[in-house]
Amino acid sequence: MDKLNRRDFLKGFAGLAGCFVATAGLAVSPVFAEEVRVNIGRFPQGLASGDPQPDAVLLWTRAVPDMPAGTVDLICQMSTDETFSSVVVETPIAVTADSDFTARVFVEGLTPDTRYFYRFIANGEAGAHTGRTRTAPAPDAERPARFAFASCQKYESGFYGAWARLVADDEAAAEDEQLDFVLHLGDFIYEVIGDVPEGVDPTRKIPPFPDGSTPWVPDGTKPYWTAGATWAVTVDDYRHLYKTYLKDPNLQAARARFPFICTWDDHEFTNDSWQSHDTYFRPGIPAQQRKVAANQAWFEFIPALLTNSKSIADTGNEASDFAPTQVENVAYGEFDENFLNLSEDNRRAIQSMTIYRSLTWGKMLDLVVTDLRSYRSPPVLTEEVRDLLSGSARLAPVRLIKELDAGKTAHGGQPLEQLTYEEKAIDNPRRNSPAGTCMGAKQKAWFKSAMQSSTANWRIWANSIPAVSLRLDLNNVPGADLEDSYLGVDAWQGFPGELSELMAFLRDNKIANTISCSGDYHTHAAGRLAPNLDDDNPDFVAVDFATTSISSGNLFNGAERGTPEDDPFRQFVAYESGGKLVENFNNTVVNGMLSGLSAAYTGSSFLSGLIASDKASPGLDYLDGNAHGFGVATITATGATVSLTNVGPVLEEPGPEGQPVLRRATFHVPKWTPDSQPSLDDLTFEGTPPFPFS
Repeated sequence: MDKLNRRDFLKGFAGLAGCFVATAGLAVSPVFAEEVRVNIGRFPQGLASGDPQPDAVLLWTRAVPDMPAGTVDLICQMSTDETFSSVVVETPIAVTADSDFTARVFVEGLTPDTRYFYRFIANGEAGAHTGRTRTAPAPDAERPARFAFASCQKYESGFYGAWARLVADDEAAAEDEQLDFVLHLGDFIYEVIGDVPEGVDPTRKIPPFPDGSTPWVPDGTKPYWTAGATWAVTVDDYRHLYKTYLKDPNLQAARARFPFICTWDDHEFTNDSWQSHDTYFRPGIPAQQRKVAANQAWFEFIPALLTNSKSIADTGNEASDFAPTQVENVAYGEFDENFLNLSEDNRRAIQSMTIYRSLTWGKMLDLVVTDLRSYRSPPVLTEEVRDLLSGSARLAPVRLIKELDAGKTAHGGQPLEQLTYEEKAIDNPRRNSPAGTCMGAKQKAWFKSAMQSSTANWRIWANSIPAVSLRLDLNNVPGADLEDSYLGVDAWQGFPGELSELMAFLRDNKIANTISCSGDYHTHAAGRLAPNLDDDNPDFVAVDFATTSISSGNLFNGAERGTPEDDPFRQFVAYESGGKLVENFNNTVVNGMLSGLSAAYTGSSFLSGLIASDKASPGLDYLDGNAHGFGVATITATGATVSLTNVGPVLEEPGPEGQPVLRRATFHVPKWTPDSQPSLDDLTFEGTPPFPFS
């Protein structure tokens, strides 16, 4: 930030509810020199830090008032030591109901690449944790970076033992091997209470919403629509969720120990959301008021530096803090040429806050954080298309999804008049529509500029949804007469044209050493990305590591529930061998349906490996679908090492050390040049590898 912009930012930031500014100085004599008392009840959601800069960081807490409408007077302290004997920041602040008693303190004037400790004090009382954060290295520093990435932590689906495991591992590591920050890739909360899959008891109950939707009445079409479940409607509902989730001691410990860099996915607003539209009980309804409420609560509870955050080289910053706005839930009408809905209420809702932004970690990496919900086009699987695919189609045929996504640009501007499947046909509903977009035009231009302007050793894409290919080559099922299909289209597979465009941009502009860290699909996965994965020899230009969920139901469990024992597809998901259940789904997705069939019939991973196909899910190198956990990346000047940690089931409350590690899969990605291709080398395991990787 230049001086003028910094001054304007500080003035504007300090004018927002719950937002304050402090400047570090020489060591001061703290007001509270003696040890403060611990009162968990005063700070029930703990504390946190976010978006570390070389000279600044954002601190956060929430305090409880003595009276419901009262004011809480706080002291924010920051020190270079955990005993607070060398205090460099001490500033009074006061929080009110306007921000639900949350405080965001922007601390500037800090030293680059320095560990700091912080706390908030009210009447001599502090919370259970002392905060610990770290500033980013100076722009010219070559220091390696080490970070974790995580996603999807549904409170009612399981305990947060993965967070406890991450903290315990870090505490046991040498100082120079400890994490610098955590990327949270979305689904920090889930907007629904009481929606738990049949047969799985909720491990923790969330109290009823202050407001909430009308309780659900299932219609039998969705097994996971639980009778009586409700979703958040108002800002108080969304605040209720954050307050409940953040009471978890393991999540609190992680937020206290590491600075977080966050984006959102869908559940911070509404399931499978796009722009300000929900999708519950298809085809869903406009939900502009819920979008604004969700944005406000995210801003209050997630410390993220938005307005005037630093950008990469000459790429302008687009991020902006939440600004209240009045909207109505107005039916959608026309779309512009970039598939942005033209409703004024939609525009105001999504512009109430902008979170895509970039951060730097010295010369080692530039971090590009995207928002893949607020600007995306409507889903291609409309009710009309779903009706066309009814019957034998289990998923989304690649052929049809590509046609629909391309819209009027398909086949060089000559889209099909009709879509056909088996013996059925419908008029092509997208033949006059723009091509689909996940980023939206403005964010996509920003993303390309950031990637092209970056001169760091590495570019890390904080990508809330998987980019790696996840398919089933159903055309290879003997006698079934099916088509190759995507394993869902709510991720980048629903926007294959734009992903191809982005990968072609990296290739054509000779941008190497790009790693996507993604979430959302509740599975560990690793693979390579190319402009056209269906080429005989794809030009791989980037890699994607998808992390599984912290606690939300995982990919394998979903596939298993969807294929009962008498279902002919059950064997491709799991089969019995020697009295044990063999999880065949990883093999089927990575190596193909014939490999999955061979494994089920012969019980031999060797024989099934002989007919493995690298065209089943092109570029996909690894899948661990029955997993909960997180990823950890170490980035150096010569390569990246990425571990995907699986902590197994999450239905039992973890001990002090967190969940035990079921397995860690570790990959090495050597640095590559624009004239070469990325590779995932030297896959090693701690613990038992998943089938078929043993």
